Amino acid sequence: MRLKTFIATYLLFLAVLFSSIGIASFYLNNSQIDMLKDKSTGQFQTIVSSLDRDVAVLWGRQGGRELVEGGFYDAVDTLVRGYARYYARHNIDISVSNIRLSGSEPPQSEIKFIGNDEGYFIFITDFLAEPFGYFLLDYHLDITESIVEMRSIQNTLLFSVIAFSIIAAIGLYLVLSSIFRPLTIVAKTSRKIASGEFGERIPIKSNSELAQVAIDFNKMAEHIERQIILLEEEAENKQQFVDNFAHEMRTPLTSIYGYAEYMQKAILEDGEVVELSERIMNRAGYLQNIANSLLQLAMLRDYTPDKKAIQVQHLFDDITQTVKGQIDDAGIKLICKPDTDILEGQEDLLKSLMLNLCLNAIKACTPNKGVINIEAEDEDGVVTLSVTDNGYGIPAESLTKVIEPFYRVDKARNSKDGGAGLGLTLCHKIAEAHGAEMIIEPAIGVGTSVKIIFGNGA
Repeated sequence: MRLKTFIATYLLFLAVLFSSIGIASFYLNNSQIDMLKDKSTGQFQTIVSSLDRDVAVLWGRQGGRELVEGGFYDAVDTLVRGYARYYARHNIDISVSNIRLSGSEPPQSEIKFIGNDEGYFIFITDFLAEPFGYFLLDYHLDITESIVEMRSIQNTLLFSVIAFSIIAAIGLYLVLSSIFRPLTIVAKTSRKIASGEFGERIPIKSNSELAQVAIDFNKMAEHIERQIILLEEEAENKQQFVDNFAHEMRTPLTSIYGYAEYMQKAILEDGEVVELSERIMNRAGYLQNIANSLLQLAMLRDYTPDKKAIQVQHLFDDITQTVKGQIDDAGIKLICKPDTDILEGQEDLLKSLMLNLCLNAIKACTPNKGVINIEAEDEDGVVTLSVTDNGYGIPAESLTKVIEPFYRVDKARNSKDGGAGLGLTLCHKIAEAHGAEMIIEPAIGVGTSVKIIFGNGA
C-alpha cells in the first residue's frame, strides 16, 4: 500500500509540476517575444519619424524635384545607408525601397516573428509618411541572442525542476514511510498475534490518525487476549471439574462395589450385613448429595430469583434451629446480629446460602472453642450478610479458588467430614443470581469472614 501510494502521489506531483512548468515556459516565451515585438515597433516608429524628417529636408534641398543629377533618390539612398550602418551595431538591419521604381504591387504593412536555421528575427514593413509614401521601409531585428538566452534559462529551470523532483521523490518516500510505519507495525503485529503471540502490542509514539488505528488495534488485541485467557481458563476449569468429579465419584463407588462384592462372596451374620448395608447407604447418600448439588448448580445457571421481602430475624432463627444440633455437639457458640429488618430475595435460596456458610464455619472451628457470628447490616440501602468464624481459616492463595467446584483447602478434613467441595460454589452462584457480590477474606485475628453484599434494590 505504501508503494502504491508513493507511485500514485509522485506521478500526480510530476504531472502537476511539469504541466505548471510547461505553461509557465510557454507564457514566458510568448511574453518575451511580445516584449521584443513591442520594443521593435517602438524602434521602428522612431526610425520612420527620423526618416520622414530627414527625407523632407532632402526634398527641400532639391527644390521639390525628384529627378535631378545626383538626384533625390540617390540622396535618400545615401541617407538610408547611414541609418543602416548606425543600427547595424544594434543588430537591426534596415532598408528602403521605392515602389515607383520597382513597379511591383505595394505590400501590406506587417510585423512578424520568424525563426529558422539562421536564427530568430522580427520583421516590420511599413511606408513613410506622405508625401513620401512610396518609400517602403523594411526593419529586421536579430533577436537570436535573446531567444537563446531565454532557452538557456528554460533549460536551466528544467534541470532544476528534474533535480527538485528527484529530491521530492526521496522526501515523499521518507514521509510516507513515516506515515505508514504504524500500519507496517500493525501488519507485523497482527501476523505475530495470528501465530499465537497474543501478548504482542504496538508501541504508540504519536497522536496521528494512523496512530489512533494502532491504539484501536491494541484494544482489539487486548480484548482477544482476554477472551483467549478466559477460554483457556474455562477449558482448564472444565478439565479440573471433570478430574475432581471423577475423583469424588471414584472413592465412594469403589467402596460401594467393594462392600457389595464382599457381601456377595462372604458368609455374614445379620449384624455384619446391617453394618455393611449402612456403609453402602452412607456412600450412596454422599453420591446423592453431590448429584443434588450439581443439579442445583445447573438450575442456578441464568436463573432469575423470585424476590420477596424476607424477615431477616426469621431467616436467622430458622438457620439457628437447623444447625442447633451440630453446634451443641461441637460446643460452638453461635451469635446472631440482625441489624436490619428486611431483605429482598428468594428465601429458600438465601437460606441454603447461609446454611452452607454456617456448616462450613462449624467444620472449620475447633470443638468447644469455636465462635460463629452471623450478621446483617444496612448502610445506605446496601445490605450485607456475613458469616464469620474463628476456625483454622483459609490460606491466602486459596481465597480465590474455594468457589471452584470440588476444591478443597484441607482434603483430609473435608473428606472426613463428608464435604465434596460444592458448598461455596453453590453460595457464589446464589449470590450471583441475586446480583450480589460474595467476598471471602481472613477474619480479624483468626478464622474466615464471608460477606454477601446486596446492591440497592437487591
